[in-house]
Amino acid sequence: MSDMFSAGDQSSGSLEDSNDEVRRKNETAFKYSQLFHTTLCEKLYQELCALAIGEFDIPEGQISPVMWTRLHEIYSEVEMQTRKLPNGAKYSIDSQKYANEAVQIASILSIYTALAHEYDETLEVSLLSKLVVDDVEFRRLYALLLWSEKAISEQQYESGLGDKVRKIESTKSNRINSIMILKRPTFSAGAPKDASLDPDTPGTKEDQALEQMAYTTFFQLVRCGETTKAANLAIDLGMSAVGAQLQLHSMLRNPLDVPLKVSSQNFGEVKRARRAKYYEMTQRLIEESKGSEDNAYWTLVSALRGNIAPMLKASKNVIEKVWAYANSAVLARLLLAEGAMDQETVATLFNVPLTAKSLLEELRTEYDGSKEVYILLRVIDDMLNDDIEDLFKFANETVGEYVPDDKNCEVNVLALDIFFHLVAVAYASGFEPNDDGNAVIVLGFDDLRVRSGSTSHKRMAAFYSRFLPEDMKIPEIVETMKMVESEKEREIFAESLKQSDINFGRCACTLIEQIRKDDEAKIVSLEAQIDHWNWLLVGGEETALAALEECNRLLRKIMLKKPMDEPVVRQIIRRAIQMELPKTLSQAVVNGTTLLSLIKDGTLYEQEKGSQLAIDKVEHAAYEFYALCSILDVNNFIITIALKLNLMVKYSPITDDELAAMGGGKRLDNVNALDWEASLRVRARAEQTFREDLCKKTAADHNTRLGMVHQHFDTVLPIFRGLVQNIGIRAEYFLSPRPNSDPMRDHRREIQMLRNHFITQFFLTLAEAAAKLNETTRFQEVVTSFNDDFGIDQSLVATIKGYYAKVNIKLD
Repeated sequence: MSDMFSAGDQSSGSLEDSNDEVRRKNETAFKYSQLFHTTLCEKLYQELCALAIGEFDIPEGQISPVMWTRLHEIYSEVEMQTRKLPNGAKYSIDSQKYANEAVQIASILSIYTALAHEYDETLEVSLLSKLVVDDVEFRRLYALLLWSEKAISEQQYESGLGDKVRKIESTKSNRINSIMILKRPTFSAGAPKDASLDPDTPGTKEDQALEQMAYTTFFQLVRCGETTKAANLAIDLGMSAVGAQLQLHSMLRNPLDVPLKVSSQNFGEVKRARRAKYYEMTQRLIEESKGSEDNAYWTLVSALRGNIAPMLKASKNVIEKVWAYANSAVLARLLLAEGAMDQETVATLFNVPLTAKSLLEELRTEYDGSKEVYILLRVIDDMLNDDIEDLFKFANETVGEYVPDDKNCEVNVLALDIFFHLVAVAYASGFEPNDDGNAVIVLGFDDLRVRSGSTSHKRMAAFYSRFLPEDMKIPEIVETMKMVESEKEREIFAESLKQSDINFGRCACTLIEQIRKDDEAKIVSLEAQIDHWNWLLVGGEETALAALEECNRLLRKIMLKKPMDEPVVRQIIRRAIQMELPKTLSQAVVNGTTLLSLIKDGTLYEQEKGSQLAIDKVEHAAYEFYALCSILDVNNFIITIALKLNLMVKYSPITDDELAAMGGGKRLDNVNALDWEASLRVRARAEQTFREDLCKKTAADHNTRLGMVHQHFDTVLPIFRGLVQNIGIRAEYFLSPRPNSDPMRDHRREIQMLRNHFITQFFLTLAEAAAKLNETTRFQEVVTSFNDDFGIDQSLVATIKGYYAKVNIKLD
């Protein structure tokens, strides 16, 4: 990677900059960052799902380093993509910076979580392994050291370190120039007189330049964690003294070269004492070389000794400074653990923070608020030291002002991705939620749900809802449900909620409850109400009762409008039948499923299994649905009879689109006996006949038509009788006031209005048809069977009787 942590603000302007070119670049950068964000969200979601199902679980409740390694790979891909963003745009710089730091955060966490497992095999024989596994503070420092070496290595090799190494490898000696000169038979005129193979002499200028390059390369290799390679190169070049020091430094990384217990066999006591003496002597040599700090040799020696001041001076960015501190701190703690050097001597010799927290706080004092580091140091500090509360606080401080899909928002979307995922991982790992963490979760959740057209985002929103605060969970989910734009999205979201152990039924009922309130306030359209009703349809047996109750409410609402919007009524019924709603409710009762009801009578939503109230609610909803369907059936037959008898009746013709949707006007061979659209097909044929102006046809056609009308009349009478007597649309019985309240008042009023309108109109039209068909006696039998109990207002009963008299129907 390029010099990702170079200092300075490279911004050329904000999204509101007056410069058109800069604005264009920023908008382009924003657009492509949104695409990166979409892809990143999907990949982070997959990893968190794997964490949630236990794929990354290891003993003692820890998280496997595999997860962090995968995240490192994911963030690395995003970082590579951000390099292609337009140069000179602030959004480009911010996006690349956050992507870079996300890579480094995942990198150190993968290293840190893996350390204890990698060194476990040599725990019983190695002091280094013992410290890594059992001393968490040493492990944190060691992780910082290994991580900084890895990051520096990536940077240095991108900058050409590999070419320097290959050049040194191809050089056979650090005195190659002297060798070439001394191979000549005689010194020619002007030949350098300082050519020498003696390592204690300076050698030629070319030899000195090669040595300086070698020292610089060795130093870079040491900071890259490749001290063994540097030692081999030094020995191959004939620089054995430096090679020996490099070998000593590299041995400290080999667990078997740092024995846990000293013995006569491993010469451990002697080695520890000599190692301590080496560091003290090296420090004296460094002090005696005052004025030579910039010399490549002394810079290398200072790195091997752990001398902090020269290392900080040689550091060009924050990660190199992390390495300087971590290198010294690890050496200090290792020497202390060996016991060959007392604490006072170690403190004097190294003079660096000996904990990861104090080390990072030292750097944060310098870098927090700077343009060089955005979130890296504080996130690493919090994650390594399990200071999750501070992580949540920092996350909220950083992304708390985020506005989804707003190009003028100052919070970069990749910053939200990083913190949202870290907080979700913390929650999934069992850390206690708090207000700051919840705020970040809500922000990420809001961002996911507004991304329309992506079913994967709806699935993610459902999954992440498990991390929402309990008091916000259902409201936030309900708001998300309102934003779903397709049937597929709805099914995915519903299924994902169930898989996430979210009470889908309660969420769906809460949504419909809100929609009903919005309907009362006249702030939601009928189309939206029908669309949201579909949430109950996809809930299965649990929401079947609530779905039928809402279906009935929608039907009542439309049927009470004048004129009634018949196509919409049929659309709702058609949808309920297609989803097998009555059958699902029946199965729920048989299976003993806990049903949810929207009727505010008794418990809220959940009904007690087998209770009489639950049974009454199921029976009434089923009766009412059947009655409302019967109203349509009777209406269809009455319109059919009226068209064929030339009676005056208001109706909306069936459209060609609806005719096509139900398969045409002819009865289909594969239609079963319960075809609810049978009456509609009869009516469709009648409308078609009427349009063809049958009055011009022959008498035979008229007689045939009259015979068919008799059949329709015979068919509609029992349906009409059942409709009048159906308790599902009677104001008494289930809809009557309760002893202490009247929860069914509005419902009862709507039912009464329906009966008053439709039953009255049906009576009047059927009476007129009976007179024309000479079927007054049969119709009289139906009328008298009700014993004047029509379930309508008495004034309307008087109207009906008066009309009977007008068409010469005699009543007792």
